[in-house]
Amino acid sequence: MTVVNDNASDEARHRFLARGAGPGIVAFLFGVAGRTALPGQVLHRLLTDLEMTDTAARAVIARMRRDGQLESVRHGRTAEYRLAGPFLESFHRVRDSGTRRPTPWTGAYHAVLHQVPESRRAYRDALRRAAVLGGFGILQPGVLISLTDRTAALGDLLTTVPDGARVYRAMLTMDVHEAAAAAWDAWNLAEVGALYRTHVATLTKAVRESDEHQPPTAETLRRFTELGRLPFVDTLRDPGLPPELVPPDWPGPALQRATVEVARRFAPAANAYVMSLLGP
Repeated sequence: MTVVNDNASDEARHRFLARGAGPGIVAFLFGVAGRTALPGQVLHRLLTDLEMTDTAARAVIARMRRDGQLESVRHGRTAEYRLAGPFLESFHRVRDSGTRRPTPWTGAYHAVLHQVPESRRAYRDALRRAAVLGGFGILQPGVLISLTDRTAALGDLLTTVPDGARVYRAMLTMDVHEAAAAAWDAWNLAEVGALYRTHVATLTKAVRESDEHQPPTAETLRRFTELGRLPFVDTLRDPGLPPELVPPDWPGPALQRATVEVARRFAPAANAYVMSLLGP
């Protein structure tokens, strides 16, 4: 996380955290805690431990509630925040990515075809956002594909199609070569592969230069978040292709090994710090 001192830059950084990186940071904190629900006071404290201002932390939480990524449950005078909707599904996908097996190729992609007018842009954006979080690739505008039927990740978006919009479910049959080319485009594997290689280099260097044992402090949590948040979130961009569709020299396994090593080095101490805030 970049720390900037001047007020104007701080303000810009806080807007960025609230609108962009904020949800990923929150998901990472839930992952460190090993929970899908956290007391509001603890979540707020953890965000400020990561050098967010009080205002920025509240903005992140408020925006995620508006977007259906967090839901609030009252317990007397206190609130508990829970991950919700497609965001919760994506959290589980990241958490389980290390044990996920490649999906066998059946000869066809599951597809969602949509045609949404500009006047219904909010629906179109929500559909695309839920689809990407749910593991779909975007083959071309209006064509979402997945290796298995992942329409459950779209929630009620398939049953609340607005007037003037059309959404269809379909199967796209392809041979192996066509399917590999489609995967390359739909999940932007050229960009993802380059990104993964950068993550591997960064994480490998960080592990090499860090102590074997870390103290259970806010500083360790910050360091773990700085190192691990983006690589862990970016594992969502790996579609889990079957071997016959995987590009040559795909760096996904190398990234998995690097994230495991970083977690082994930093996660126990970071988790101990979070547990100290949660209490008995």
